[in-house]
Amino acid sequence: MKNTSIFWDIKRTLTHNILINVIVGNRGGGKSFGCKELAIDNFIKKKEQFGYIRRYKDDLKEPMNQFFKDIEYKYPDYQFKTDSKYFYIRLKPSDPEEKWSENDIAGYGFTLSTANNKKSISYPNVTLLIYDEFLIDKGNQRYLSNEPVALLNLYETVARPGTNHPRVLLFMLANALSITNPYFLYWDLKMPTKKDKNNKWIWKHPTRPILVEDVRNEDFIEVKKNTEFGRLIEGTTYSDYSIENKFLLDNDTFVEKRTSNSRYYFTFNYQDNTLSVWIDYKEGKMYVSKDIDPTYPLVYSTTMKDHKPNTMLLKNISRNLHFKRFIENYKLGNVRFESINIKNICYEVIKITMN
Repeated sequence: MKNTSIFWDIKRTLTHNILINVIVGNRGGGKSFGCKELAIDNFIKKKEQFGYIRRYKDDLKEPMNQFFKDIEYKYPDYQFKTDSKYFYIRLKPSDPEEKWSENDIAGYGFTLSTANNKKSISYPNVTLLIYDEFLIDKGNQRYLSNEPVALLNLYETVARPGTNHPRVLLFMLANALSITNPYFLYWDLKMPTKKDKNNKWIWKHPTRPILVEDVRNEDFIEVKKNTEFGRLIEGTTYSDYSIENKFLLDNDTFVEKRTSNSRYYFTFNYQDNTLSVWIDYKEGKMYVSKDIDPTYPLVYSTTMKDHKPNTMLLKNISRNLHFKRFIENYKLGNVRFESINIKNICYEVIKITMN
């Protein structure tokens, strides 16, 4: 049973009345629990349904099976059930053998990788979408190609903007893994740097209906630090991630502004990102920046998708002297990056070019 005073309070987030809510928090901070509670209450009180989203089919099966397990104690008068497609909720019937009906469907399971197959299906009663674990680590997992667009397509399928469909809120939930991800880059999102009037870490996009919340509950952090597990991981980078909500895959090693003596070396494109490489011969360092000289003729494309007129496609590093020197200096530790985002993007590029 959760001590709700130390966990994330979704009701405070809802007071901002924002369409897309990006919730990044330390593990066990109550992100999923809060969204489940909202979904259940919406159905019980208003017969409003929800959608639960995961990236791939294999990601969805077990979370659907376990969806109600940690929260059903709060609703002793109700029964809960899931199958491969639906979430069901109903008042406990007098006859325990009574069959479940369509009227008991409280929610739907969605797989983002196959969401295009549902474009002709209507969801008139869905008012809440929950995309759980939308950030991934850099192991064998992969984001979908143009994943933010896939999510927007699914959102449009469900919400039917421009019709009389009720407003659909989207909550995107994740642990703190990396700020370099398709969503932060696509919408130009930032992590909050100050608290709002409710003492919460909230950042609102200046032009889009999106907020980013950093779930940092000091009381929860203290409780977790004083557990056996907290003492086990004390002083490690995993503690920073699990307890302090610092991004696990991000650090500022090699992050440095370029020197005034740096000279433009070349430009390269990667997944809608255009970056420049500069060189300081006196310092013996290279710098990667977002400052671009559009007139500079030497422009590399790192993938076929990035290949455009007046660019050179990187097929063989050994035949491209400038990029070859850049890779060599990276291996020697002589490359600096002007932001963590740039560093993480370059890491992806270098992995591709070195394979």
